[in-house]
Amino acid sequence: MLKASALNEQWEAQTHGQDILTLMQADEALRIAQAVGEVLDEPDAGELIRRMTKSDMNLSTRQPSQGKDALWELDLLKFLRSHKVAARLQEPPDIALDLPDGLGSYGIACKKLYSEDSLETPLRKGYQQLGRMGHPGLVAFNLDDLTPQRSILVHHTAEDVGDFLHQRNVDFIHRHEAELQRAVMQGRCDGVLFATTVQADIQEMSPRFNRFAEYMLWTVAQAPESTRRRLESLHGLIASNK
Repeated sequence: MLKASALNEQWEAQTHGQDILTLMQADEALRIAQAVGEVLDEPDAGELIRRMTKSDMNLSTRQPSQGKDALWELDLLKFLRSHKVAARLQEPPDIALDLPDGLGSYGIACKKLYSEDSLETPLRKGYQQLGRMGHPGLVAFNLDDLTPQRSILVHHTAEDVGDFLHQRNVDFIHRHEAELQRAVMQGRCDGVLFATTVQADIQEMSPRFNRFAEYMLWTVAQAPESTRRRLESLHGLIASNK
């Protein structure tokens, strides 16, 4: 933490001694530690943590890794719990929670994409996991590895970063809308969650170096009423505890 603090001071001062790659790696280590710390005492997390300790966890590169797959599950679990959603690890799918108003158990199958060409297979595996659970749910895709490797996003404000990542997610959906719609309309899943996390130089913030995550929940406009009710309930749980 001291090293990360010193590097951030160098970033702020715009000195020649700054080591941005080391700052990025320090932030990656913090991200991993925060995710693991969320579940350190939970027996169901043992396999995920083991996969992370035995894998290449360099988040700035774009190589597939079982450890990075596991981190996405823990990242999403941490995100949900930070919004007071009582989510839990479960196999299958990956995460489960209980919706209010008698809507019952709900599953989330977590998939990390390393190439746009590979969406169909993980989407199918995701809704098959939901099928084995026997309850409705959604497939959650992490898109971090579709961004340029070893890069920092530069914008003036946090709102600019959010708008940029939101548009990336929207564009991704448009490119794959047919297969996503088919999965929902066939009742395979209620919808899809997309998340992209980047490291950013936000020029009007202090400190300027930040980690920024954008989440988007999507479904088909013509989805059945029961599907919309469940997603509205999930969205309400998250939005009420920002």
